[in-house]
Amino acid sequence: MKLNKFIIALLLLMITILAACGSSEDSAAEGNEGVTEEEKITVYTSVPQDLVDEFKAAFEEAHPGKTVDVFRAASGELLAKLQAEHDADSVQADVVWVADFQSAEALKELGLLEQYESTEKDAVNSNLIDPEGYYYGSRIINMVLAYNTNVEAPASWNDLHNPAYEGKVGLPSVSSGTSFSFVGSLAADDNFGWEFFEKMRENGGKQYSNNQDVAERVVTGELAIAPVLDYMVTGMKLQGSPIDYVIPEEGLVMVASPIALVADSAAPETAKSFIDFTLSKDGQEIMSSQNVVSVREDVEASENVPSIGDVKILETDLDYLDAHNEEITAKFEEIFTN
Repeated sequence: MKLNKFIIALLLLMITILAACGSSEDSAAEGNEGVTEEEKITVYTSVPQDLVDEFKAAFEEAHPGKTVDVFRAASGELLAKLQAEHDADSVQADVVWVADFQSAEALKELGLLEQYESTEKDAVNSNLIDPEGYYYGSRIINMVLAYNTNVEAPASWNDLHNPAYEGKVGLPSVSSGTSFSFVGSLAADDNFGWEFFEKMRENGGKQYSNNQDVAERVVTGELAIAPVLDYMVTGMKLQGSPIDYVIPEEGLVMVASPIALVADSAAPETAKSFIDFTLSKDGQEIMSSQNVVSVREDVEASENVPSIGDVKILETDLDYLDAHNEEITAKFEEIFTN
């Protein structure tokens, strides 16, 4: 009888412990709002914070129960972070959304990306899709020549050498993927070359951390003219800031911002649905509302964005950028840090 009482007491104790554990798990679940690991993803991105925040909110509203955590940094910082995590076998991202195809190619070569055939594939311009299916262009952004409207508008990239703007010219660091594409495109062009940037430096040209930083300095008048992203300029102009841009007579530099699924994602289905949403008509209409050119032909362009078919585009040799990545970065730093 005493043994039975002991067993009963032991069982009651176990039931109490299990009940407490269950209560604790329920509380934890309530604290995480019922989100499972399969429904939560982390996106590593160089996309501007306001744009990615808008996408996060729209995606979570369209997919109840799924959540998105965002880590944002410049393209160079993202690549370095992913490289370090890859080396430590501890990659935290499920989706990467970067500024340029060179970054996506670098990640693919590291084995960090996984092939995925998006449900929105057929609606995306085929020239903006990796032939092997590892990444998709999600938006078209353009490096144009911005200027403060209190000075005479420039007409050519060579106006960055114009003594009228001496000491008031600048550009984003090549840690920005779009700036890297711009610098590499001109460096590879016989009409420009590295001499173009050396002359810019001689005219007082300086490098700054990113496109946003450069655009804000143009608004304040610290810079008179500078290469910067078109949609940033348009957004500031519409808010009444003294900034505008021209498409230089030589042409703008077009960059397609890719999005991709990370290999061995802990939540691949949610990651895929985020990529699909980004490429969907609803997602691309968000792009258009932010004055960004859509990758879909069935999305009407914002009235503030010129049609790509109506503008001159400076040729970008992607193979050159890929093969000369370190050289471009080193030469740029040599010019603009001395």
